[in-house]
Amino acid sequence: MTLVWGIKQVGNRDYLRRARWLFEELDRDDARIIVPAVVVAEYLTNVPEHLRMGVLAEFTGRFFVAPFDAKCAPVSARLWQKGRRGRVGRNPGDRKCLRADTLIIATAYVHGAREFYSGDAKCRKLAEGLMDPKDLPDIAPDLFAGADGEG
Repeated sequence: MTLVWGIKQVGNRDYLRRARWLFEELDRDDARIIVPAVVVAEYLTNVPEHLRMGVLAEFTGRFFVAPFDAKCAPVSARLWQKGRRGRVGRNPGDRKCLRADTLIIATAYVHGAREFYSGDAKCRKLAEGLMDPKDLPDIAPDLFAGADGEG
């Protein structure tokens, strides 16, 4: 969802602002942003078919789109075992959500991500031990820029 909030600017106003701040901070730091191909696939489901290749080109130009591959599979399986106990319950979508989270986290980790940003506390909890899980920023990265003469 962070991509939808940060790029498409669709959703809850608070999340939109926080996602924009995250992208501003990552851009300012010239960070290498890893976006798992699973996330791109989810994003493209709401893009009209005739625009998908153009949107994909934009993604690959701005982000490193990491594939889910054989190296990711055992990490995803381990995450599934870890997350299954606390997340798969009565809700019909629990399994699908956990499966998507395990694929995303495993892909990011295997391809070198050290920090993992998500607005979803359950997803961040699952990423613990592999990467430094972080929520979206609560304040703008430049909130105090110039306040002390520096910026």
